[in-house]
Amino acid sequence: MLASCVGSVIAWRFNESAFAQTAQILEAAGEGIFGLDAAARVTFINPAAAELLGADGRRAVGRPIGEILRMVGPAREPVAEADLPIFAPLADGRARHATDAVFARADGSYFPVDYVTTPMIERNHLTGLVVTFNDITERHHAAAALQRSHRELEETLAELKVTQKHVLQQERLRAVGQMASGIAHDFNNTLAPIVGFSELALRNQAPDPAQTETYMRLINVAARDAAAVVRRLRELYRERAETVVLGPVDLERCIKEAVALTAPRWRSQALAIGVMIHVHAEVPAALPPMVGDESELREALINLIFNAIDALPQGGTITIRARPDGDGVRVELADTGVGMSDEIRRRCLEPFFSTKGQQGSGLGLSLVNAIIERHRGTLAIESRPGAGTTIVMRFPSGTPATPDARGPQPAALPRRLRILFVEDEPVVRKAISQQLLAVGHTVETADNGVEGLEKFMSGWFDLVITDRAMPEMGGDEMAATIVRVTPDKPIIMLTGFGDLMDAKGEKPAGVRVVMSKPVMIDQLTRAIADATASGVPR
Repeated sequence: MLASCVGSVIAWRFNESAFAQTAQILEAAGEGIFGLDAAARVTFINPAAAELLGADGRRAVGRPIGEILRMVGPAREPVAEADLPIFAPLADGRARHATDAVFARADGSYFPVDYVTTPMIERNHLTGLVVTFNDITERHHAAAALQRSHRELEETLAELKVTQKHVLQQERLRAVGQMASGIAHDFNNTLAPIVGFSELALRNQAPDPAQTETYMRLINVAARDAAAVVRRLRELYRERAETVVLGPVDLERCIKEAVALTAPRWRSQALAIGVMIHVHAEVPAALPPMVGDESELREALINLIFNAIDALPQGGTITIRARPDGDGVRVELADTGVGMSDEIRRRCLEPFFSTKGQQGSGLGLSLVNAIIERHRGTLAIESRPGAGTTIVMRFPSGTPATPDARGPQPAALPRRLRILFVEDEPVVRKAISQQLLAVGHTVETADNGVEGLEKFMSGWFDLVITDRAMPEMGGDEMAATIVRVTPDKPIIMLTGFGDLMDAKGEKPAGVRVVMSKPVMIDQLTRAIADATASGVPR
């Protein structure tokens, strides 16, 4: 009996010690923990749970859990006490885990939780359950803050793209502004021989056929030069795609066109202030094949030439060289100008860094660097104060898997056609009509879209050539009306907006070919062949 009593005392003290340890663990736990019996009454609750539920832990024991805890659904609708999901283990003895559930306190406030509800089983009998839960309000706040930050970042990126596009457009406009007066100078120079020789031909009372032919040839050459000046401007107002469209690059042509586009600045404007600048281009006949976007490369060269001109306030020389470099191509642009210090050379590629004050945007070289990187090339700068600057660009070689860059070749010349030509300018209408007649076509003319449509509906024509901007009815509307009546009728739009439309990829409904004025006979003939390549409608 004594031994039994001692054993009971030892067991009691051991259980008391274990109970005390368990109580200490519950007290110290940061998670909310409470127990329920089979009737959903509270058997124990730790301080963390009491605090989170806004309850008095000592008074809660023995009372129904519904007095201190409720749950709400996803739409904050109340859940009936009998349907509380924390009771699920009482039905089947299986533990449950839930995330993003919502507990509601007796005072009506609620908070998000993750919880685990576990059955308590003693001697194979389900006696109750234990619920452990964590308040995840801070996690929700962090997730919401992250979402807000993500939205703000997306908005900022969108604004940045808009700003970048605006800045790029401003940079191109700056280039146009620098060349505007010089281009006007060049254009007037090309008009001078046209006006001069035509006046001489008209004043000559006894024309010498040989001299008249000379005058006409010189007028024709000058007119072609004037057209080329306007056509080259297309490369400045061309809308650029987000990604580089790679194709075969004629580097010699890119360099020559960049030199020609900048000539008004380094030649005419420089001479006007007494400064002599020479520009030399050295391009060998054979270069490794190269792929890229010619318009972007030309833009880069134009920016570099402008920078070189700015570095030659007293005049000097700009030299552009291209040569093979291993498997790729090396392009150098060197000037004999003022050069750069080491600090300026290190920073000159940074966006918005400029040494020109209000006259510079600080974007020229950074744009050039971005273009070269898009072409998988590299850029290096060699410069010393008073010793000029050399920009070295290296591009990898490559052969594009694209169709012939020349585009589809025109078919054989069509037979003589009956053509309706619609043009509101009398002189232009007369000149182009004579060009068409000279190659054997029959031509009927109209001076606006309404008259042109009336003649088309009352006659038969193999082909329609129309201007775009005309009184009463423009070329777009007339072409759309014609193709509704005769869907297969070939239509050519010959307009002063041709280069701009081509740069934007714009082609009105029903129009097969867009051409720009002025137009030469061989160009007109090829356009007619292209427009009627699918066969002349019967």
